[in-house]
Amino acid sequence: MQNKIRVIARGSKLSQLQVKEVFEKFPDTAYSIVYTESFGDKNMKISLLNGEAPDDMFTRELDFALLNGDADIAVHSAKDLPVHLHPDLEVIALYEAFDKTDSLVSKNHIKLMDLPAGSTVGTSSPLRKQGIKELRPDLKIVGIRGCIEDRVQQVKDGKVDCAIVATCALKRLGLEDVITEILPFPTHPMQGRLAITAKKGREDLKAIFAKGSIL
Repeated sequence: MQNKIRVIARGSKLSQLQVKEVFEKFPDTAYSIVYTESFGDKNMKISLLNGEAPDDMFTRELDFALLNGDADIAVHSAKDLPVHLHPDLEVIALYEAFDKTDSLVSKNHIKLMDLPAGSTVGTSSPLRKQGIKELRPDLKIVGIRGCIEDRVQQVKDGKVDCAIVATCALKRLGLEDVITEILPFPTHPMQGRLAITAKKGREDLKAIFAKGSIL
């Protein structure tokens, strides 16, 4: 009988749904899961817009669990992966996104080009900031943090006039109704993709999760 694969992931609702999405591809694979907070989840005041965030901000605790032998695999949003993984870890599977676009979430569903000059746009992404500035240089970019639901709520509460959110995240959470429009600018190359990391040399795990992987 196959031992359960020990999984670690961040504890947000989105992350839990992403783990479920991965294992729906492998219905005969038994697993147990531990959810944890990453460094980024614990340090909400760190801005992602000015370069001060560490590279492993959203993977550090998950990486430690793998390195210490407390988990076999970690499931990530692929765009959260650091540019340079720990040398003892590797990506063993990468699954294509079902939607790579960004959405505008705005109060009263006001479209980007109809927002009044000076309106605040919430984002934590330098790439999204650039995209907005090219289309509407008269808008004010505001750094926001928090899970997807928190960002949507900040718009509803009027803390920002709108926010840019990955369309696939909204769809995974069943929040399509808050989408004002799909934005036209390029998104992160890993947008919407899901990744599995493990310690190097785990060919057994690579074999299990190879189906559907684009590696």
